[in-house]
Amino acid sequence: MKVVIIGGSHAGVATARHLRVIDSDVEIIILEKSTGLAYIGSSINLYLEKTIPDLEDAHSVSIEALWAEKIQVHLQTTVIEIKNQEKKLVYVSRVHEKRLTKELDYDYLVLAMGSSQYDSTFSRAVDQKITHYKTFTESKQAVKALEKAETVAVIGAGLIGLEMAETLTHLDKQVYLIDRMDSLLFRYFDSEISQIVQESLPQNIHLLLNSEIEKIATNEEDQVTGILLTNGNHYPTDTLIYAVNPRPAVDLVADFLKVNLDGTLKTNGYLQTSDPTIYAVGDLVSVTFDHTDESLYLPLVTNAYRTGRVAATNILLGNQLMLPASQRSIVSHFFDHYVASTGMNEAEAPYFGLTPASVTKKFTQSKLFGEETFSLTLKIVFEPQTKRLLGGQLLTNNRNAVEIINTLAALVACKADLNRLATMDFYFNPKLSMPIHFLNELAMSAILKINKKSD
Repeated sequence: MKVVIIGGSHAGVATARHLRVIDSDVEIIILEKSTGLAYIGSSINLYLEKTIPDLEDAHSVSIEALWAEKIQVHLQTTVIEIKNQEKKLVYVSRVHEKRLTKELDYDYLVLAMGSSQYDSTFSRAVDQKITHYKTFTESKQAVKALEKAETVAVIGAGLIGLEMAETLTHLDKQVYLIDRMDSLLFRYFDSEISQIVQESLPQNIHLLLNSEIEKIATNEEDQVTGILLTNGNHYPTDTLIYAVNPRPAVDLVADFLKVNLDGTLKTNGYLQTSDPTIYAVGDLVSVTFDHTDESLYLPLVTNAYRTGRVAATNILLGNQLMLPASQRSIVSHFFDHYVASTGMNEAEAPYFGLTPASVTKKFTQSKLFGEETFSLTLKIVFEPQTKRLLGGQLLTNNRNAVEIINTLAALVACKADLNRLATMDFYFNPKLSMPIHFLNELAMSAILKINKKSD
């Protein structure tokens, strides 16, 4: 059997490696248009902050490692046509500065082309002035622009934007952080968490919420000098950087495979597209959001690995492994805060037909004995009628406390209720923990809140 994978993204590599785990003889071929595999897009921050010495180190796997696993990899290779009725594809490859066009047959095809960082709401003239850093090539160009910039406008005040904004503060840049929403970290965090982050922003970050760019000002050399917002305010800047979630790259197959309204490829629960010999993974697919019938586009590395392993299993073992619903778990670190979120937040729950409630509490002690500087703001979201746990969020200065979000994610996935969480058996050691776990205490507070309202 021959499995061809278009795209050496995280999902493509995860698919290939799991195929090899299952079957030592299956022929596996990855076709990747760039010069590297599985580039971590946020690594530009690590490079600018001197955490990694070279952007080349931001690839999570090398071609040599995959060849050692008997996985064929062809870099600088672009697929230009898929003849799905014949189970063949046409690709162009650069070899020793020559462009060669070849055909390749397959038994199964895996689409792992990833996503691109763009926004169709911008005019072409505006978009050409914006710096992107989704790919390795874009990141190298972005580094040059950012290192020489003095004032940077960051479009997007979500996780990506805040991570970039913090990096720029370390480089002593003035930053305008722009978002069309009325709060930062929209979608993942409610105001109890986002407000703490907002209040901790350093003075050189200027937060502009409820704002959109209408026009970019340039000088005679066509260099950016400022931005004009739709509210009429003008701000000086010499570089714009786009820090918004990307969109699926489906142009290659959109004319013969079914596409969802959000631009992702339509798949069944086994990640099989409308062509049963073609599977799609990673940023090309949407996933079911836990506790809802809705599918969400979640371009996360964790989803890339999950979908890759599911697709590989179903290709070689027959469709037997369904992709489970996602809890949309994320974590980040900026401005001395670790933030994490899983499941549904309180603000979005009504859009899914739910009437949520929540409790939030700040904890300043993580263990019974021993001095420490500890801070944890923890929130759980639940459905009062059923006491079902819907999601949770946290902000802390303690790396170990971040793991609470994985516990919450598991509880959400298992449809746990507040009664279960309030009485759950967590360990206790006076040098390591408190007698009552944070989640026990928060769940009991939620139960009391529900009973108080019903009196």
